[in-house]
Amino acid sequence: MIRNFLTRPLSGLICVAMVAVPLPARAEQTIRCESRGFNYRYCRVDTDDRVELSRQLSSISCRENRSWGYDRYGVWVDHGCAAEFRVGKDDNNHRSRDKAIGIGVAVVGLAALAAMASSRNQQATQEGSEVQNWAVGSFSGYDETERTPVQLTILPGGSVKGRAGNNEFTGQLSGDQLQAGRQRFKISRQGQGFLAVDVNNPQHRVQFNLAGGGY
Repeated sequence: MIRNFLTRPLSGLICVAMVAVPLPARAEQTIRCESRGFNYRYCRVDTDDRVELSRQLSSISCRENRSWGYDRYGVWVDHGCAAEFRVGKDDNNHRSRDKAIGIGVAVVGLAALAAMASSRNQQATQEGSEVQNWAVGSFSGYDETERTPVQLTILPGGSVKGRAGNNEFTGQLSGDQLQAGRQRFKISRQGQGFLAVDVNNPQHRVQFNLAGGGY
């Protein structure tokens, strides 16, 4: 009984010490991305959800969300924009975050850490799944129901930006479900584009054709 009492606290301390080591940081980096021939281009890089335009290289103005933008998996340029982009977070921010994570791990223990890791892996699987190659790029169509032209750009991570007439919107593509503004469509591949069918009104359909390449 005395032996169990002495060894039980020691094993708990060993578990905490093993898992309280901070993870290595990812350093900030600079990449170059160019729209050649005024065409859409996607430059793959782990952005860590932080991108800044550090130096414009083109004579054409680079404007965020119009001629350049980004998601978790890369930076895109269009309409002749060429620039250098600073992506990721600096080491100081990562060290502060890793220190906080290490302290939190020491408090919650090994079991809680395993639960957190499982949750993060599941979230990464859901958010990080790439869309099909045929659904990546710039597309144009005409909405007969709304009587307006529609343009869409779909990024490999599933982020969507577009314009319907004079109204801009954002959205997300997950599997075959396209969220465009407040509307949700089910899409299916057709030729060099796809057909979008409103899930709440099957008579509301829009045929989109590929206007600019993806990868």
